[in-house]
Amino acid sequence: MRNLTSQELEWIHTRLKSLHIRYTEVYAEIFDHYCTTLENTPELESPRAIAKLNHTFSWSVVKNMDKELEKNVSKQIGVAQMDFLKFWKHGLKGFLIGFVGLVVLTIASLIIPASEIILIFLVLIICTTGGVFFMKRDALSFSLSHKMVSISSATIIKRVGILNTIFMWIYAMPSVLTRGDIYSNTLFIWLTATVAIISIIYAISLLAIASNLSPQRTTL
Repeated sequence: MRNLTSQELEWIHTRLKSLHIRYTEVYAEIFDHYCTTLENTPELESPRAIAKLNHTFSWSVVKNMDKELEKNVSKQIGVAQMDFLKFWKHGLKGFLIGFVGLVVLTIASLIIPASEIILIFLVLIICTTGGVFFMKRDALSFSLSHKMVSISSATIIKRVGILNTIFMWIYAMPSVLTRGDIYSNTLFIWLTATVAIISIIYAISLLAIASNLSPQRTTL
């Protein structure tokens, strides 16, 4: 085993950057594979080894790695959200949080008119979006150039979009199509209230999961 030269490292980084890899985890995995292979290859045979690696990790292969990682992490985060909602598994603290949450929701339902519960939904979207984006700002970029992000951060932020989609299809679209007349429909009001409560539970679990995931920034 040998140490890689600066030129070899530059070759690797140039190649990987040209692939516009989406996630830092995929970049790190492929980079490690390149390094391990070249460390066990004589320096004179390095260009041939790199060419072979470039063929192995083609653009289509890398994109499939990105997609596969997305599926796996999405499932993991979904399981984590479900586990978080099982408050009885968190002992006395979990029961207290669950009880307080139920009391707050009950009081809110009794005090706030059903027709105005949508305001809770809107505040929920704003608070959740702001909270998640603040905690996972490593996945944000205000530059037009390509930027790799952590898969966990990207997945969490994508799930915020679910709340926005629900708001659009459950509230905004019916409002536009009926010119506001649907707000006098009792069934619609209670449907909105039910969706709002479910969304509150979803948002709480999402914020909890996001807070447990430390920001990851690539230096590659």
